[in-house]
Amino acid sequence: MSYAAAILLTISAFMHASWNFISKRRNPSLAFFSITSATAATVMSPFLVIHRNVLLQMPISLWRFVLATGLAQMVYFLGLAGAYRNGNISLAYPLARSLPVLFVSAISLILGHKSDIGTLGLFGMALITMGCIILPFPRFQKMRWREYVDIVYLMALVAAIGTTGYTLIDDLALAQLRAGFSGQLAAYEITLFYIAMQATSTAVMIGIGTLLYRPERRQLKHILRNPTQVFSGLVTGLVIMATYGLVLASMAYVTNVSYVAAFRQLSIPIGAVLGLTLQGEPRYLPKLLGIGIVSLGLVLVGIG
Repeated sequence: MSYAAAILLTISAFMHASWNFISKRRNPSLAFFSITSATAATVMSPFLVIHRNVLLQMPISLWRFVLATGLAQMVYFLGLAGAYRNGNISLAYPLARSLPVLFVSAISLILGHKSDIGTLGLFGMALITMGCIILPFPRFQKMRWREYVDIVYLMALVAAIGTTGYTLIDDLALAQLRAGFSGQLAAYEITLFYIAMQATSTAVMIGIGTLLYRPERRQLKHILRNPTQVFSGLVTGLVIMATYGLVLASMAYVTNVSYVAAFRQLSIPIGAVLGLTLQGEPRYLPKLLGIGIVSLGLVLVGIG
């Protein structure tokens, strides 16, 4: 992994942990994230207007990627909102962030990219996952795996599936965009253009999900009547957009998307520290040890 990718992903990790912390405090819902996604889509919409000629030239296969990433993002936010409503950030956040490392790595290996993932990188990914798994437990003596059959863990799994989906889809979509339009657009323009398409697709998918589900429609009406919650949704949307923009930019500096998925887990210890300090969550030994294991795994991924 290059230094450029490491710097971009580190900044992104700090921003990601911050917006998740804010979202947790707002007791998030799909309706809340419909505000954030609409904000991101609105801010990025000028790039679609500026490069409207590219939209007209895009092949059907690329449009499928755009629709698929919006659906995957909706799955991610649906799972994240459910996990945060039913548990604290030190439980839901590490699980939702660690599982995609395994999923993305496994899919990359299945697709024949084994040579791109070094031994240290694989070992680092394993450490990251192991550290995140032990984080939720109060004591090692009470590590009962059946406790994962709980709404918090199930919703975190849904969020992880969504993350895996849009990570792989976005990597393929950006590669196709760069191959087809590098002569018309600079690298940064391609990234911004794709962020705009992704944000719009996400806003549409989450909006449809919110409108189809009656409790979410009621929640949306409640949010729109509360200026504080609306403002929080707007700010969160801007941070989310900037956060993933850095992730997409980093993909140009790595040999395998698995490294991106793994190094992004730097946000886990950051989020844990926010929960332990600002939220006053319990400082259990497994949680502290898990943070250390994750940090070591990140170092190995970075040098692997």
